[in-house]
This record gives sequence, C-alpha cells and structure tokens, in this order.
Amino acid sequence: MNFRFDCHFTWAFSERLWKRLGIRLGFFCVLLLFAFGVCDLLANPKNLHTNHLTKRDEADTLERAIQESIQYLQKLPTDTEFLIQGERYSPQDILSPLLTIQKQLHKIGNNGFNTEFRKYFQEIELKPSDDLPLITGYYEVRIQGRTKPQGKYMYPALVLPKQRTNETNPQLYSREFWKEKNHWQLYSEPIVFLTLTDLHLAQLEGSALVQTEKKEMFRINYAGDNGLDYQSPALHLTGICPSLKPYHLSQCWETKPQEVTDAIWKNPRYIFFEKESVKKKKTRDTQEGPLGSGGIRLIKERSVAMDKQIPLGFPVLLSFLSTKQTYHDHLAFVHDRGNAIQGEGRVDFYLGNGFGIDEVANQLLTKGKVVLLVPKKMDCQPNNSKECERRQSKR
Repeated sequence: MNFRFDCHFTWAFSERLWKRLGIRLGFFCVLLLFAFGVCDLLANPKNLHTNHLTKRDEADTLERAIQESIQYLQKLPTDTEFLIQGERYSPQDILSPLLTIQKQLHKIGNNGFNTEFRKYFQEIELKPSDDLPLITGYYEVRIQGRTKPQGKYMYPALVLPKQRTNETNPQLYSREFWKEKNHWQLYSEPIVFLTLTDLHLAQLEGSALVQTEKKEMFRINYAGDNGLDYQSPALHLTGICPSLKPYHLSQCWETKPQEVTDAIWKNPRYIFFEKESVKKKKTRDTQEGPLGSGGIRLIKERSVAMDKQIPLGFPVLLSFLSTKQTYHDHLAFVHDRGNAIQGEGRVDFYLGNGFGIDEVANQLLTKGKVVLLVPKKMDCQPNNSKECERRQSKR
C-alpha cells in the first residue's frame, strides 16, 4: 500500500530545532496517515479488493477446478471428438491425465503443478496473427433486489419463457418485447425485481448474488438468451455519463435517468436466469462461484471464458500483467463462454465475487500469452519421452 502525503508546518523553527524534531514529526505524520487509512478501509469494505490467491488457496482452487473439468468431461457422450490443429481427441484422452494428476495433487507442492501438467500435456500457443491475444476480467455481481415491484426495483429477472404450441419461440424476442409487463407475464415468471442498471449488469456478467429486503441471499444464474448480439449502452452515453463503465451506470442514472434507460433498452440482447440457493458464509468471498457453460461451476482465478473453438474443460497457461497482480504461466481451465469472447486466444478471466472486485475486473484490459494444453498421445506420455521427441521433430 502506498501513501503519498505532505506535512506543512507554518511555525518558525530554528534550523537546529527543526533538525532535532524533523524525524520525529515525520514519523508521527506517517503513523497518523496509516491509522486513518486503515480506518477508512475498515469502514468502507468496498474499497478493498480481493488479493491474489494464497498458497493454500492455490492448491484448493486448482483441485476444485480440475474436479469441475473432470465432471463435465465425464458427462459427454463417448463418441465426442475435439479437433485441435489437425489432431483428434476424445473426452477420455483428456480425462485420463486429469484423473492421474488429481490423485497426485496432495503430493505435489505448489511449485510443481505446472511441471506435472507438462508431463501429460503439450503446449500450443494461441494468438491472432502476429499479435498477443486480448485478456479481460469478469466477476459475479452483488446486488439488492425486491420480492415485489417497489420504487426503482421495477425490472424483473425472468426465467426462461415457455413456448406455446404453433407460436414463435418467445425466447428469441428482442429486449424491447420484455419491457412490457403484459408481455412477460404471458410467457415467463419473475425471480426477483431489480433496478434497471443492476439487471443490465447481471445480464452482462451472466449471473449475480442477490439479497432481498427479507435478507434472503440467492444466486441468479444464466439460463439462456435470445441469440442477439450485445450492444453496449456506452455507445449512446458518450458525453452524457462521466464514466462509461457498466458498474458506474447506476451513478449516471441518478442524474440522467431517461438517457441511461433509453441506452440500456437499445441493447437487443436479453438474458434469462434460473434461481439457485446460496449457503450463508462468514467470509467476504462466496468461494462457490456461479455456473458457467455446460453446468461447470466457476472457480475464482482458475476459470476462464474462451472462444467456442476451444473445448470446455481443457487447461490453459496464462501470462499477463493486471493492475493488481502479475500472472506467469498461471494454470486455469476453460469453463465458460461469452457472447463477446471470440477469436484465437481471447480470454475472459473469472475473478470471483469479493467486495471491490468490480474495480479490479473492469480495469483488467491487457494482452498476454495464452497457451492451450492438449493431451499428449500415448507415445508422448512420461514413460515414452524419446518417442515423443521423435514425433515432435517431424512436425
């Protein structure tokens, strides 16, 4: 933590007295500023951001991320095939090394995770043309809601609509259709009522932790969408809102409600949700994340969203610099998709749901190295390393 400060004294000290007291006064000033800084952070927990994973968390999150990948891959039909750079892989091809590594995790120190993975996986760097891929961050939103429409909490988070016989699937209707109560009442049901800016934020991130006026805490998970492309409200709010970041729209709405409302409704994409109960925990982070694609549970700093060309469940190594942390060969897993997450190597990095994580996630916009780990063929396994080198040299 860095503190920048100036202490000004207007009293006329003699030069000798100043030299005697200067060090003591400076030290006293530092103590005061440190105390006030700590008090401010404690009084305003949203000023805190979630730190990078501790050594203990690294092992725990990695174990859970591997388990999520294994559970997903085990559910796939046995005849499923993944085609990567001309090589075909089955779910069993990746399940086998993941299960082997999973059994050895408790014997491997934190510094040995990547080494162990490299025994069973080969590296394929992903990048568009000659440039490095874009890496952004996303998180799970924390918002307030109401069980009934009340005040500014007028906008429902809807479940997937029901299709009537001989009618167009209502799920495909544009956002404008779901604006009217007499429309959504015909096909869907509200889970909870939110402010318009919070509904937009939950739909943008794909999930949210919601607390109602009755102190009930639950999660709304992505359940489906209308298939239309996302259009950012920022396109219509340049010069109107001081900040165009999604989580700042609520502040702009206070002074420019009509402009913000119109901009949000111009986005044709609409997301539907399903409700999930959440166990109350004493920690600031709800470690159990939302559901990503394929029913995979997202794990903080271990789950990423990538292009559909990259199979779900596969491991990747990430190297990039964020505003808070440097990641080098950081092991993560493809657990999610995103409407805007397209292109070779494009990554959206899941950062959890801790207080203040919205700032960290929205500031993460960088380029870095993305390496896909694909299973080595049987003759490239650890006990056949010479044959593997021979095959690799022929490529």
